[in-house]
Amino acid sequence: MQLRVIPLVLVGVLAVALSACTRRNCVPDSLATNRNLVDLSADPTAHPVITKGLTSEVAAEFRRHSAGQHPPGARPYTFLALSGGGLYGSFGVGVLHGWTESGSRPTFDVVTGISTGALMAPLAFLGPAYDSVLQENMLGVKRADILRSRSFLRIPFADAIYSSRPMARRIEEVCTPKVLAEVAAAHAMGRRLYIGTTNIDSRRLVIWDMGAIASQGTEESTKLFRQILLASSSIPGAFPPVPIKVEIDGKEYEELHVDGGASDEVIFRSFMVGDLNRLAGVPGAQAPAGSTLYVIENGKLYADPKCIRPRLTDMISASFRSIIYGKARDELYRIYLNCLETGVEFRLLATPQDYHLKSSGGLGLTSDDQHRLFELGALLGSHAGSGEGWRDVPPGTDPSEQAMPRAGTRFTTQGGSGAACYPPPVDGRSSSPGLPVTSR
Repeated sequence: MQLRVIPLVLVGVLAVALSACTRRNCVPDSLATNRNLVDLSADPTAHPVITKGLTSEVAAEFRRHSAGQHPPGARPYTFLALSGGGLYGSFGVGVLHGWTESGSRPTFDVVTGISTGALMAPLAFLGPAYDSVLQENMLGVKRADILRSRSFLRIPFADAIYSSRPMARRIEEVCTPKVLAEVAAAHAMGRRLYIGTTNIDSRRLVIWDMGAIASQGTEESTKLFRQILLASSSIPGAFPPVPIKVEIDGKEYEELHVDGGASDEVIFRSFMVGDLNRLAGVPGAQAPAGSTLYVIENGKLYADPKCIRPRLTDMISASFRSIIYGKARDELYRIYLNCLETGVEFRLLATPQDYHLKSSGGLGLTSDDQHRLFELGALLGSHAGSGEGWRDVPPGTDPSEQAMPRAGTRFTTQGGSGAACYPPPVDGRSSSPGLPVTSR
């Protein structure tokens, strides 16, 4: 008996020792996200901060060049782009609710959606009359409402960990023939609804014209409409890919489609402006003056900091999250460039960076957190476009978000020792002091 106990004791001692070896003296979260750390090893005049004033001036110049394509007084276009984010979609639902309550919510000419945003998009496209349906289907959602666990023994031979049948049933209940008929009617009036999926075979984004599909009015088009929504919200690995049959040169093939977020987190393209212009009899892809794109990011722009253990799974998970967030920010910058090309004003709202939730993960938010996000979104949506939280430049252009090179490893917080002199920001006008920002 004693001989059996000894190995167990050794295993316990080894586990404690390994645990101690992996303990790290991590930078506290409040400092890890502090963009105002002063690099004590750097020359204060080495890297002046670029203010967003320059970006705004460039945007205004682009809009001046694109003016004149439309007759004076032409009605501006309004675009709405809804991102992915899992159960963080309750934030976007709240934004739309608050926007409706404010009485300033427009009838959007174009609505686009990816992943969670794809599930929201058809109802957002149809307007405030569907706000209650949107809230009913997007708030208080539990994992069991959208996925079903599979046998552990089946997973190694399956195409996903979970079954998406509960999600498919919810989509079928919401996307009724009445909803599709209303989408088709809006399409006939010149409005457009686009959903993005990822063709996992070609590894490319596919943008679907949902109004055109709904307008076909057949059982096949209704099935395809629902398949696209399911595919756009099917997280690879978690949910099975959705097979969609296509015909090329008279031959039938099968494509596999998954979450649009595997390609783009949110979508807006110049052709969307060009299509509206064509319907209005105007050449080119420049929008009328005052046209605006509203992007609702169902989540934060930057991942929350977390002290990572130097373990394989933790490192892979943290790196993957870093890639996803970085890619989403890059996509927002590309969308901003598309806005410059087309003369469309850019407005972005994301979950505030300092907003803390009790739970985490796109599919792990509790009902309480979802309702909290809804209330937050409703507050920010009540002054949509120019109020608190709304920004007119993409992430990375604000001075507090710029990554400056480090010259060493010693820093101080703003106002601390060594913070006596800073160069002015480079905006061609301002003489107020700027602060070097370290890369995090």
